[in-house]
Amino acid sequence: MSKLKSIERALQFIETNLKRKISLEDIADAANLSQWYFHRSFRILTGYCVNDYLRRRRICEASHELQYSSRSIRQIAGDYQFDSQEAFTRSFSGICGISPGRFRKLLDQVMLFPALSLDKSYQHLKKGAKMLSPQIKKMDAFRVVGVHTKASPSGTLHKLWEDFTQRHGEIQDVIDPTKAYQVCVFDKSDPSAEEYTFIAGMKVSDEAKVPEGMIANKTPAAEYAVFEHHGSLEKMHQTYEYIFGVWLAENGYQMAEADSLEIYDQRFNPESADSIFEIWIPIIKA
Repeated sequence: MSKLKSIERALQFIETNLKRKISLEDIADAANLSQWYFHRSFRILTGYCVNDYLRRRRICEASHELQYSSRSIRQIAGDYQFDSQEAFTRSFSGICGISPGRFRKLLDQVMLFPALSLDKSYQHLKKGAKMLSPQIKKMDAFRVVGVHTKASPSGTLHKLWEDFTQRHGEIQDVIDPTKAYQVCVFDKSDPSAEEYTFIAGMKVSDEAKVPEGMIANKTPAAEYAVFEHHGSLEKMHQTYEYIFGVWLAENGYQMAEADSLEIYDQRFNPESADSIFEIWIPIIKA
């Protein structure tokens, strides 16, 4: 089964359980994926972190009840698993820009956040198959020193790379000055995290000092599927969607619990349609 289908099962599980108390682990189990792999796949394929999607769907359905039923705000909040009316009001106001009480008094105020479905996406993603045939490579453990930030897998990292551009000259004992690394660090202590540590840096010797304000990360040895992304950064999400939605499952792999990488060399030019960089996905046999 493609991971697209696994995430579709998770979406259906969420819809069935909007009024029940469910955990992120329950949703990952419904998709039959590890928490680490599930959270990463869900964000890449839907554009939302799991908690945010679940909250938005509950608020959407609650908004319909506010409009079309006479039940109290407290009752509706409880039905949709909010701990209190105050928590529901904060969440509702943050998403809708208006309190539930005011929303209920206004006419034609429909909170639209329909349930997502990925069923129609499979054939669209399959079109990239010929372009995205990866190489399978093993990489020994290596050390990267660089600047860092916390972000979601589909979040923007422009600021991180701006910082790297300004400070990369401070990194010492660089092994290959023609390559820059973006490392998404796997944190085994928090497999359900929806934000990860990202490092923009360079591969260095084990003895290299760490400049102030930077960090070092030792990426363990792993086997990778190495994809080349061709073209603009604006289309990068399509490459990731194909990898996570189609390629891994169709080729008998799943993402390993390990650091994932992007590697940039002389072929990368963000202003050129001929730009190329590499995406390294750690893999194990499913």
